[in-house]
Amino acid sequence: MSPTKPASKKSSRAQRRAKRQLAKRGEAAAEAPSDGAEAEPEPENTAAETAEATEVGAEAESYTIDELAAHTAIPSRTIRFYQSSGVLPKPTKRGRIAYYGPEHVERLELIGKMQDRGLRMRAIKELVDQIERGELVLQEWLGLEEQLSSAWIDDAPKVLTRTELDELLGERRPGFIAELARAGTVEIRTDDAYLVPSPGLLRVATRLDDAGVSVDVATGASAILQKHLAKAAKELAGFLRDHAGEGFGQSDSVASISDAFRELRTIGPESVRLIFAREMEQVLRKMVETGEATRIETKKKRRRKR
Repeated sequence: MSPTKPASKKSSRAQRRAKRQLAKRGEAAAEAPSDGAEAEPEPENTAAETAEATEVGAEAESYTIDELAAHTAIPSRTIRFYQSSGVLPKPTKRGRIAYYGPEHVERLELIGKMQDRGLRMRAIKELVDQIERGELVLQEWLGLEEQLSSAWIDDAPKVLTRTELDELLGERRPGFIAELARAGTVEIRTDDAYLVPSPGLLRVATRLDDAGVSVDVATGASAILQKHLAKAAKELAGFLRDHAGEGFGQSDSVASISDAFRELRTIGPESVRLIFAREMEQVLRKMVETGEATRIETKKKRRRKR
């Protein structure tokens, strides 16, 4: 067996060079990057890691029904009622537990606002359905709702003391306040507290009394007007609703219809006054032409003879 030949000089030099390169690489890896030097990029998250992070974030914004009730201060039974009524979306199920998210919190806030505005559950359901279908923008609807709900006149109820009521009525005969109370124009709460449902109608009653129109007759006349005007208002509102965007409003947009109602609130009372004045003028003129006015005078004389 022949002896092993020694390695060549060329091979020895190559091995030493390779060792030096490996050593340099190790030193470079051990050194921290200098100022301005870019560190090697971190490896990107895997799909599984990204999904896990997303799930953790979703769980952080999720609520059980008891947690949602505590967060919104709405009883859990009320939340279940909203869900069964269709105004609150169904929760997400994870296993046997139902979880609610930020969208449920927002919907509960919307439901509360609509209830504060006097909407019934059926109306709220129709509203949220239209919003979800993209048929209605909430802010536009709120503008329309404001026009529909705004008072047409400044005639809010007031509670007056006896002194304030006497100043408003002026010098009156004894028992006049009792007559107003029987007619519902004034409500006696205590000896020194009187609720006036409509200060405007109270002023009308006092002016009519000055003209010799009794409270009973004024109340009867008011009942006739209210009966017919209520029917007219209902028919008119339905008529305008049916023509919304087609003759009522510059366009079919909610904002345009809202503007039309705003203008109607300004012009409407004046229109009613003019129409009523014209109708009364025609009726009274006809009473004169047909002789009914004479019969009124004859009836008055017969009562005096009795």
